[in-house]
Amino acid sequence: MDLINIILLGCACGLVGAFAMNLFMRKVSSAYSKRVDMLVALGSYFTGTVDNASVVGTWIHGLAGIFFGAVYFLIMNTMNALVFPYAIFLGMGFGFFHGLIMSYCLMFIASERHPIDAYRKATLEEGLLHLVGHVIFGGVAGLMGSLIVLGA
Repeated sequence: MDLINIILLGCACGLVGAFAMNLFMRKVSSAYSKRVDMLVALGSYFTGTVDNASVVGTWIHGLAGIFFGAVYFLIMNTMNALVFPYAIFLGMGFGFFHGLIMSYCLMFIASERHPIDAYRKATLEEGLLHLVGHVIFGGVAGLMGSLIVLGA
């Protein structure tokens, strides 16, 4: 598979992975607490208000999913591991590493600077939920990509 197709496949699978992560985070936020709604927290970080924050957060997270999906797939392709089942486990591993960094940023950087008081205190549980969400992102993106490459 050529480089352009790898990037496009990574973008598409990254968007699907971001959707799966969003679905997980929304389920958790509806069952646990509205404070862990990642999309509202992300969107309101940039807008300063919860009005339309979910839409802004969805766009930002979708674009990030597209970008990181392409990066994950470029790395997997370089390793000759964009095949089933290796891509699933690599995606989960990349997601775990990515989630560690993002959870740290959430808990110690972004939460302190958030313009809305309700989001200024991130707990360890919220950091763990984001870590799990990123593992889901990587696993779903890797699964989708490896199945598409397998079928091609």
